[in-house]
Amino acid sequence: MKDIVQLAKEFYINELNDYRLYMELSKRVDKEELKDALIHIANMEKGHARFWREFLKRRGEELPSEKRKPFQSLVIFLGRFVNPLLLVSLLELGESSAYTQYYRFLKEKESDLSEEEVERLKSIILDELSHESTFREKVEELGLSNVRDMVLGMNDGLVELLGVVAGLSAVYRHEPHIVGVSAVVVGMAGAISMGVGAFISVRSQRQVNEAIREREKILAEVSGEGEKDERGQSTENEFKSALFTGLSYLLGVVFPVSPYFFLSDSLSALAFSLLFALLVLALVASFIAVVSGISLKKKILEMVLSAGFAASASFLIGSLVKSVFGIELGE
Repeated sequence: MKDIVQLAKEFYINELNDYRLYMELSKRVDKEELKDALIHIANMEKGHARFWREFLKRRGEELPSEKRKPFQSLVIFLGRFVNPLLLVSLLELGESSAYTQYYRFLKEKESDLSEEEVERLKSIILDELSHESTFREKVEELGLSNVRDMVLGMNDGLVELLGVVAGLSAVYRHEPHIVGVSAVVVGMAGAISMGVGAFISVRSQRQVNEAIREREKILAEVSGEGEKDERGQSTENEFKSALFTGLSYLLGVVFPVSPYFFLSDSLSALAFSLLFALLVLALVASFIAVVSGISLKKKILEMVLSAGFAASASFLIGSLVKSVFGIELGE
């Protein structure tokens, strides 16, 4: 486990990088409200970096040399062409949010901190939660959360259909077109199912929210109290959510299925299917890792191993089914 000084140095560098990132992104937007929000959060991150700087100085430690996160310049460059809110939304795809790191740090190292440091750290955690909520609200207002959902939906379709074609390839080794057509049917059914599921989920949540607002309105009028603040409640459109979810799932289907329509052997097609799927997953994992500041190798390995496991397990199941039922199609 990393010691308290090493963690503090990492936090210091991360906060400095976040400050510079938000300041640079603020220069790429014209909308004053968004520009002000980015600058406000940038200054908040600068204050956090100042806390870690003083934290290290009190312990007689030298400040670490400043360095950008990998490819941070690329993220800033993308801010010229892509809405910064979208980039911030994609940051949330990572699993290493600042507030979770600080919370773990507080729980594990609280005995090594002064009372003043504990209170300041709690304040920083609240800051991080606050600015993530602010961005999430703005992302939802502009409908940019659908892009993030599209990336995740594409990954779902890709991994699930990779498992499907792997299992069918073990059964129809010399009938790749049967595997391809079957996978397309499964993929379309999956896309419809995912879309309908998203529609029902979002619609049900909206109906629940409407019922709660109606109840609070009646309660406020009868009791004479003011209505509660309704900010932060989801206003997501169920039709848009269903469309994005279904189409993103279908997009993920294309990569593992397409080789079966061009090759004459299912195992050869499976090799290309696996290659295409792993390349796409590696690219997505790389972007998530880069913008989130987490380990690039760890994220790629995590996604690639997950897909590889799904394909291997499905192929073994297909081989077992073939043996048990004595299927010898195309042989």
